[in-house]
This record gives sequence, C-alpha cells and structure tokens, in this order.
Amino acid sequence: MGAWGPGLFSDDTACDVRDEYREMLEDGLDDDEATQRMLGSYADTLDDPDEATSVWLALAVTQSKLGRLDPRVRERALAAIDSGADLARWSDNPRLSAKRRDVLNKARAQLTGPQPQRKKVRRPSRHVTDLQPGDVLSYRAANGNLTLLRVARIDDDRHSVAPVLVALDYTGTRLPPQPELDTLADKPETPFRLDGTPLPPWASASWRVATFKRIDYDTAGFERVGPTTARPGDKDFRTPTYTSWQLLPRELERNLTDAPATAEP
Repeated sequence: MGAWGPGLFSDDTACDVRDEYREMLEDGLDDDEATQRMLGSYADTLDDPDEATSVWLALAVTQSKLGRLDPRVRERALAAIDSGADLARWSDNPRLSAKRRDVLNKARAQLTGPQPQRKKVRRPSRHVTDLQPGDVLSYRAANGNLTLLRVARIDDDRHSVAPVLVALDYTGTRLPPQPELDTLADKPETPFRLDGTPLPPWASASWRVATFKRIDYDTAGFERVGPTTARPGDKDFRTPTYTSWQLLPRELERNLTDAPATAEP
C-alpha cells in the first residue's frame, strides 16, 4: 500500500481516486457515469481488502465535498469503516492507529451528516507557453553573472503546456555570439547528497517550468536571446525537477553566486 501517513489522502490510491474522479467531472461526465467508470477502473483494487477501504473512502468523501454523494458509495464506505479492517493495518503502531481512528470518525460524520449543495466542477485554466524547442533564455543574476537555458522540448499535459529547460554549460558576464550557442554543451548535474549537507551549485540542471499567478519567463527576469540546434534525445527528455518561473530565479541566483564563471574569450 502506498500510504505515508494516517490521513485519508496520505495514500497513493486515495489521491489517485480523488484526482481521477474530479477529472472525469471536469471533462463533463455526469455523476452516475463518473461513479460507474471509477468503480470499473478500480475493480481489481476493490477485491483487495487492504486497498478497498482507501477507494471507497476517497470516492465517498470526494463526492460528499462536491455535493454529489452516491448512496451506494456512501454505504460501501461506511461498511468499510465498520468492518475494522482499515484500523487493523495500523495495529502495530498505537499512535498512528489512534490518529487513523480520528480520521475514520471524521469521515463517518461527514458521510452521515447534512450534505452540501451540488457544486459545479470546471476544468482549471491551462496556460500554454509561447516558447518553442530550441529557444535559448538568458538570466542575469544580481552579481552580474549570466547563465543560459535552452528549451529541450515542450511538455503538454492536462494542466499546462510548459517548457522543459536544460542549462547550458556557460556562466559569464556577456552573452556569447549566436554561432557559439550551438557549441555549448549541456551542464552536467551534480549528484544529490543524502548526508544532510547543503546542496552544491547545479544540483539540478534541468526543469519543467510552469506559469503560476500569470508570472511568465519575461516577467520573471528571463530574456529570449536566440535559437540553438536540437540535441539527441530531446524529444524524449524527462526532468525530475518541477518548478515555476517565480522559484527558478532563486535557484539560479544561488548557482550563479556559488559557482565559478566560465572562461570568456
């Protein structure tokens, strides 16, 4: 079970159920069809006693919060609580078991109490970047050092169309001429250390960058300075680091303050 705590949604399965159900409603499915699709999708999980409670509770509580509680789901969720099987999973840790009992009691109160009015569920706004693969962005830190980031590809998902950036192996005070951009290698990432010491400069050298609160690359201090050629593997490149245009400058400021500059001709 992918649970990391006693909270109702401190559980991979519960989070997936909540998110998938909401997405179905955002896509325009009616209440009954969304419920039936969820139950069909999680049919195998519902046969697993250790996971079934997570599905029934997550679905019932999510429906309740949206004013769409299905009576059948409600009854199955209450039965899952009453069976005691869920608490049995926490029996080896009395402290967590007590917290989980409180979670289940609150869920029961929500499911058996007055239900809120039915809420509309709209698909969230989806920002689409105007950057293109091959674009190069520059960022100048407060100390005058400059770094360059190239757009390796554009990642298109449900919530946004966002650039995946890779730092070029360059730090200087001037912008290199256009022909030089194609000769710059990607900056290698410094492996993470697990000993609790501060991260070294360029612990991350690639990012998927989202627009948040309408702050895009230009308003965050980045400038589009030119194109560069595609690199092998760009179309399938994946980065483990997700950030926003607000947060990326903070990381670059630290990198450009602590890291030595590239020799300039």
